[in-house]
Amino acid sequence: MRASCRLALVAALAVANVAIASAQAMAQWNKTVHDFGLFHESDGDQTINFVVTNTGDSAMVFLRVQSTCGCTVAKYPTDPILPGKSSNIEVTYSPTGRPGPFEKAVWVYTNTKPNRTRLVIKGSVIGSSESVKRYYPVTAGDLQFTALTLPLGETKKGLMPSTSTTAYNTGNDTIVLSFDNNTSHITYDAIPDTIPPGQISTTTFFFDSNRTPVWGINDDYITIIATPLHSNNAASKIKVNIIANVVEDFSSITDDQRSKSPVCAVAPDKLMLPNLKTGELAYTELKVTNTGKSNMVIRRVMALDKALTAKSDKTLLKPGEEARVSIRVNPSKVEGKILNSQVTVITNDPLNPHITVRVVGEIN
Repeated sequence: MRASCRLALVAALAVANVAIASAQAMAQWNKTVHDFGLFHESDGDQTINFVVTNTGDSAMVFLRVQSTCGCTVAKYPTDPILPGKSSNIEVTYSPTGRPGPFEKAVWVYTNTKPNRTRLVIKGSVIGSSESVKRYYPVTAGDLQFTALTLPLGETKKGLMPSTSTTAYNTGNDTIVLSFDNNTSHITYDAIPDTIPPGQISTTTFFFDSNRTPVWGINDDYITIIATPLHSNNAASKIKVNIIANVVEDFSSITDDQRSKSPVCAVAPDKLMLPNLKTGELAYTELKVTNTGKSNMVIRRVMALDKALTAKSDKTLLKPGEEARVSIRVNPSKVEGKILNSQVTVITNDPLNPHITVRVVGEIN
């Protein structure tokens, strides 16, 4: 009798131990995503409570809560949540100085399985004028842009760099974007191409250097057409300036190829025009000589100043040959009384592919 009682007690303890070992807290959330929608920055902080219920058979404990941005603060209880009971995590988003859409995550770590839950808040802030101008300083109608002049810098022939600008809609109507593109070497992608009030769109421009019409500076314009969706207001036309300096890639040539390459020599190294007169065109010239061992190609003679035009009489020079670059100066287009400009000769000389000569003068 005693032996059977002892065995029953051991069995009961074993069952109890198994039950204790298998006890587990379980988290059931009322939701894991909350959308604040569209609101003004002046409305201040936005707060939501995510409610969690412990549907397990052991106490639930919050181990830690981690937000992904300093703009988002989460408060959570430190006391255990007993089985069947509920509690909440308070998540607050601060919109101050943050115009536009947002999506932020808060990671909640508990003693449940799984032990990590991702809570998400999102929405869109109609920013104050000060905040909008800080992030989107360029105004074009109801749109504010991060920039409308987009320099790509030096671009090696054969590459396709990209650049982008972001537009923020400060108006009360949805704006639809379309484009007027008169180039063959620039493409674009606007995501999205429809911008509701308080939302943003980012347009990425892709510059295909293989299809550029000229070497050196490419100064292109793409027109963004911003059309109101619901009103009868006229569409706005916004010019985006994309600038790239297309250069030849000489990085793969060997020392032997370099020793046999063309060499560009330009004379003089400075052009002085002391007696310019308003209303009278002036003329001067450069001499370009190939002093190397293979054919030299004059890819471009570049004068970006509107007061200058420059043209070479040849584009292909054999070793020892020379070309004449004629330069015309229109003093009427010079700002002020001093001409201080330059002409650049671009060739396939790997050591000096760009040679720049200053053109200076005084207008009487």
